[in-house]
Amino acid sequence: MNTLLANKNRLGTKEILSKMHDFGNDSEDCISLLQTAFIYDISSPLSECRVKAEAIKREEVALTESIAEISRDYSEVQKYISIPGHLARIAKNLEKLSELIEKKNEDKILFSDKAINEVMFLLQRLAETIRPASDIILARNKFLCKYVEESESGIVKMADEYATFHEERLIRGECLPVASSQFIGMLDAIKNIAWHAKAITLKVLQ
Repeated sequence: MNTLLANKNRLGTKEILSKMHDFGNDSEDCISLLQTAFIYDISSPLSECRVKAEAIKREEVALTESIAEISRDYSEVQKYISIPGHLARIAKNLEKLSELIEKKNEDKILFSDKAINEVMFLLQRLAETIRPASDIILARNKFLCKYVEESESGIVKMADEYATFHEERLIRGECLPVASSQFIGMLDAIKNIAWHAKAITLKVLQ
């Protein structure tokens, strides 16, 4: 009986980790959709992004409870218990980005060329951070963890610098005040996503 239970739990653990890994990949896909919507001023990719993000958030409680149950017999699984929550926070910030981009597109809010390039650059860096963060869920690789940590630090540093540059452009009248809150909101969401990606790697490798 104990052997059967152990096999069942091991299978359950594998399935749970695979699902969380898939959600990480879905988050990366969302970033690609956001990039398309942002650069081409179209909103159709945003609906697909929101569907993916909502699916991640919807599974948070069930995944967390499943991990908690399995960890009663296998303490090494405990390190994964906060991962669904971090994935859900990533999804929430992806939704925030989607809403900001949709408002930009619908209200025809103009960003400066520099602001466009800065957002696109950060989104690309973010996509390159999400992928290894999700891979770490299945493959506990210290080198990938180091990469994600350094990437998160770089994203935060650049986003803060871009916020300063933006404030200077605003003072010089090179960008519209209506675009300011949109731009800053995007930077904040990007930084939040990067932070939760780093948190995933640190928890898995603790």
